[in-house]
Amino acid sequence: MEGRNSHDWAGAVHRVVRALAGVVVAGIAGCAGVVAMATPAAADGAGGAVTDDSGIDYGALVGDGNGGQHHSGGSSGGSGPSCTYRLMGGPENFPVYDVDGNLIETTAGGAWYEKTCDGVFFGAVYLVGPPNAVDPAVVAAGVLKRMTIPLPQVALSPSGDQIVNLPSWFWIPNWEQLTGTATVGGVTVTVTARPSSARWTFGDGTTSTCAPGIPWTPTADASRACTHTWARSSAAQGSESYRLSVTVNWSAAYTVTGGAGGGTLAPLSRTTTTPVRVAEVQAVNDRAGR
Repeated sequence: MEGRNSHDWAGAVHRVVRALAGVVVAGIAGCAGVVAMATPAAADGAGGAVTDDSGIDYGALVGDGNGGQHHSGGSSGGSGPSCTYRLMGGPENFPVYDVDGNLIETTAGGAWYEKTCDGVFFGAVYLVGPPNAVDPAVVAAGVLKRMTIPLPQVALSPSGDQIVNLPSWFWIPNWEQLTGTATVGGVTVTVTARPSSARWTFGDGTTSTCAPGIPWTPTADASRACTHTWARSSAAQGSESYRLSVTVNWSAAYTVTGGAGGGTLAPLSRTTTTPVRVAEVQAVNDRAGR
C-alpha cells in the first residue's frame, strides 16, 4: 500500500511539473527563499481545502509558519484571487526535478502542495512549516469582511405620510446580532457582530440617538420608543420630503476553539436614508360652524 501511495504521489508531482512547463516549479528552485516562506493556513492534514460555513475558501491565508506576519491572498472586497492549497502527500524528502532534470532544492520539514486560484491551476509550491499554522485574528477579520452586515431597515408609525405636531415612532426591524464561522487548520474562529447604537437625522436640523425602537400599539411601553415630532410640513423641502437617515454602529468580537486567541475587531457602521413626507392636517368646519 505504501508503494502505491508513493506511486500516486509521484504521478501527481509529474502532472504538476508537466503542467507548469518548467516556469513556476523551476522558479521555486531559484527563489525558494521567497516562495518557501509561505505557509497555507487553509490546507488541512487530509489534503482537502478548508472552507467556512458559507463556502468561503480560506486557502489564501498564508504566513511564515512561526506566528509572524500573515495576509490574505485576495484583496478586500473580493477583487483579488481566492486560492486553495491541496496537500500532495508522499514520503518525506521525496526528490522532485524540474523539466530540465535539475533537482529542486527544498528545506526540510515542508511539503508540496497543488495551488489553485479562482478555479485555475497555478502549480506546485513547496511550503515550509506546519500546514495548520493559523493566525486567528486574521481569520476573524476575513470572516467579518465576508459577513453580510445589513443596511438598517426603517419602519414608521403611522405608516406612510407623517403628521405635523404628532409624534412619529421609529424602529429598526432587522436589529439583531449575526455570527460567522471559519475552520482553518483545526482551529475554529467564530465572529459575532452586534448592532450597538443608532443615530437618527430627521432632515429638519435635529438628531437623536436611540435604538432599536418599537412599533406603536395602544399598550406599547413609551420608554422604549424612538420618537420624533416634526413642527413643519415637508412641502417646502426638495421632493416635498424630509431626508430621514439612520446610521447603525456595529461592534464585533471573535472566539477561538482549538487554539489560543480571541478579542475585539474593528467597529463598522451602516447607513440608510429614506424620504419622509410630513403633512399638515387641516380642520374642516361644516356650514353650521361645527
